[in-house]
Amino acid sequence: MIFILSSYAQDKVIEKSGKKPKWVNGLVKDYIIVSGTGADLQSAQQNALTIIKQQIVSAVAENVKSTSTLHTEEANYNNNVNIFLEKYASTTNTQSGKVPFLQGISLSKAEEYYWEKLKRPNKTITYIYHIKYPFSEFELKKLVSDFRMYDRKLTFQLERLLQQIDSVQTVEQIEGNMAQLASLKDYFMDARQDQCNLGISQYRSLLNSIELVELESQLSELKYYLRLGNRPISTSKKPIVRSECARIGSIINNADNVIIQYDYENCYEDPENSILVKYHFGTTDVQKLFYFDVTASKTSIFLSDPLHFKSILKDDNTVTKAVLDLTLQSKYDSPFAIEKVVIEWKGLSPIIIDNIQQNFKGKGSHNLRLNINQPISIKETSALGKTLPVVSGYIYYRSSANGELMSYRIYNQSYTTDW
Repeated sequence: MIFILSSYAQDKVIEKSGKKPKWVNGLVKDYIIVSGTGADLQSAQQNALTIIKQQIVSAVAENVKSTSTLHTEEANYNNNVNIFLEKYASTTNTQSGKVPFLQGISLSKAEEYYWEKLKRPNKTITYIYHIKYPFSEFELKKLVSDFRMYDRKLTFQLERLLQQIDSVQTVEQIEGNMAQLASLKDYFMDARQDQCNLGISQYRSLLNSIELVELESQLSELKYYLRLGNRPISTSKKPIVRSECARIGSIINNADNVIIQYDYENCYEDPENSILVKYHFGTTDVQKLFYFDVTASKTSIFLSDPLHFKSILKDDNTVTKAVLDLTLQSKYDSPFAIEKVVIEWKGLSPIIIDNIQQNFKGKGSHNLRLNINQPISIKETSALGKTLPVVSGYIYYRSSANGELMSYRIYNQSYTTDW
C-alpha cells in the first residue's frame, strides 16, 4: 500500500468526483474499502468490484478454514472447500457466475464511492476508483453458511450421478446426467472436477455400448430393442431409418421395443436387401443394418428329374398298387405342403392322389414318395421300349407362410416304369 501511495503521489489529479472522503485508503469496521484502476472510468470501476468479490471469497475461505476445526466434518470435504475457495479467489473475474452468493455483489450496494482521473509523469491517463462496500460479520457468517450448503448440495449431486452409472434405464437419463456432470465440472476447481470428467467418460462409454437387437421380425415388419450390456434400455427418440428399396411406413416406439413397418414391393430378390436404423446419442452414432428376404413368404416348386413308377401289385394287364417317386425342386426357403398330385396319360382317366399333406421346407431338392391305389393299364403306360415316354398332370401345394394354394403344371415330363 505504501508503494502504491508513493506511486500515485507522483501523479497529477486532473479530475475527480468530489471532495476526497476520509475513508479512502483506510479501514472501517463492517466495510470493505478497495481501489481499482483502469484506463477509463468503467474499467477502473469494474476492477474495484472484482477486488471486492475477491476479498469476500478470501474472507469466506479463511472463515471456513478456521471454523472447520470446531466441527466434526469429513476431512475431504473441508480440503475440497479450502482448495476451491483459494483457487476461486484468483479467478473471480471470469468465474463469478458459478457461485450464487457472488451474484448479489453489485455497485448498487456500495455505500459510497470516489474516483480520480490522474495524469502520470509519462503523460498517460489513469483512473482510480474507490468503493466503500458494507460487509458485516453477520453477512460473512451468512455467506459461509450459504456456501457450505450450496457446495455440499452439489457434492451430493455429483455422488448421486456417479452412483447411477450402473442403473440408468433410458438414453435420456444418460444424456441428462452427462449434462449435469458437465455443469458441475465447470463449478468445481478441485479433485471433484476429475470425478466429473471420469463420470462423463463412463456415461459416454455406455452410449457407445448400446446395441440394436432384432426380435421376432417378419417380412414387412421389423421389431427390435435397444440393449445395454445384458439389460434393455429405452429412448423416446425416433431413429433415422433408410433403405435402398423398401418404402418406410410407420415407426412405433413401444415401452420395450420399436416396430418399423415397411413396403418391399419395389425390392428385387437380393440377399443384400436391408433397412438401416440409426440413432444419434450426444456425439455417438448407434446403428445397425437389418437384412430382410423378400422371398420369405414366397413358394415355388418345379420338377427337373423324371418320375419313377414302381409296381407293388400287378397282373398281366394291370398294376393295381404302385409307388411314385418324384424329386421336387423348391426355389425358396419358405415351407410348403403337398396336398394333391394328379397324373395324366393321354387317353386314360387321371390318377388322383389326394390328402397327401406332406410338409417340406428349404431351398433345393426334396424327395416325395406317393402310394397309388388306382388301377394303371400296363400296355398304355409302360415306359419300356418307348423312345421318350412323357406324362402330364398337376401338383397342388399350399404355402405355410400365407396359406395360399398353388399348383404346378406337369407337362410332358419324362418318366420310368418297372413294368
